Amino acid sequence: MLQAITRLSHPEAIEAMHRFQQDHPEFITVESETGPWSMIIPAGRFFVTTEGDHLSVLAEGVDTIGLSYLKLIFVDHIREYLDEELEFTWAGDETDTKVPPFFRQITVVWSKQLTRSMQRVRFAVPDLETLQHTELHVRLLLPPKGRAPVWPWMTASGGMAWPQGEDALMARIYTLRSVDLAAGEIEIDFVLHACDAPSAANWSTLCQPGDVAGMLGPSGQIPPATGRLLLLGDETALPAIARTCEALPEGADCEVLVEVDGPQDEMDLGWPVIWLHRNGATPGTTSLLADAVKAREPSEDLYLWAAAEFGAFKDIRRHVRSVWNLPRERHSVVAYWRSGTEGLLPEEPHHKKKA
Repeated sequence: MLQAITRLSHPEAIEAMHRFQQDHPEFITVESETGPWSMIIPAGRFFVTTEGDHLSVLAEGVDTIGLSYLKLIFVDHIREYLDEELEFTWAGDETDTKVPPFFRQITVVWSKQLTRSMQRVRFAVPDLETLQHTELHVRLLLPPKGRAPVWPWMTASGGMAWPQGEDALMARIYTLRSVDLAAGEIEIDFVLHACDAPSAANWSTLCQPGDVAGMLGPSGQIPPATGRLLLLGDETALPAIARTCEALPEGADCEVLVEVDGPQDEMDLGWPVIWLHRNGATPGTTSLLADAVKAREPSEDLYLWAAAEFGAFKDIRRHVRSVWNLPRERHSVVAYWRSGTEGLLPEEPHHKKKA
């Protein structure tokens, strides 16, 4: 494995690591009040030990992409928890990387409308086979119209730097609907919605073959197919639910519920779906998904996966954790969007501001 090490001296460094672990117990383990901490994911792992108020960090990646991910995860989280743009000095492998190894400039092949609320765009991706193509999500980067794109770059600290001003990018998180390794192409589905400001949805309907975009990732695991599986979400979750259904083994115990406006928005997922219709209600204003969860009972082998608007996300997660008492490793409930905003939402808030 590739390795890199760094040290951090800060009076609140240990507290920051405890908050990091408490927010992500499914990935990070700790042995005592003073560490050590370890995080293991498919891309690699890191180990953090303490010496007084110093943190010593060893990051190990399965490849260049994995090591870059581990460094980025650690740096971004610690900076946010401490609310400081701290500088880090890494020693070891891949310390002079400038172009993120998980970045690709991608090119539009075609765009077509699937339903009244969904547009699909196919992209050509160079060196697609070197990416984690079995994972779900990518960050799509759209350059300003009429300007040559300026893409993000890796800093010496292991973080990301982004173009500003006239070169600022529109960044949105999307699901890889399909991956064609032989052709070196991917497909991404865009939910269409009314928006006066520039949006990725509008871009998807106007883009032409040959147009370029940027892509970071992929990341995010497909839900496990063992035991009983409950998948639910609104239109924004359809691509992830479809990918999950396609990966299910024959005879899998999986129930799928999807909220859309009406029958015209339904899609063939190759799996039975219970469609919940809003019937003209504004997206993000109904309790259809939360009510569906509350009408069901958990089981010892249940894994629940849900993605929807922020309000539904809160209601579903509250019920799953407080009423069902479902362990963290048995559910994933995320907010894909928030009513009244246009832009990125974290799948899970990964830090909490101190009171």
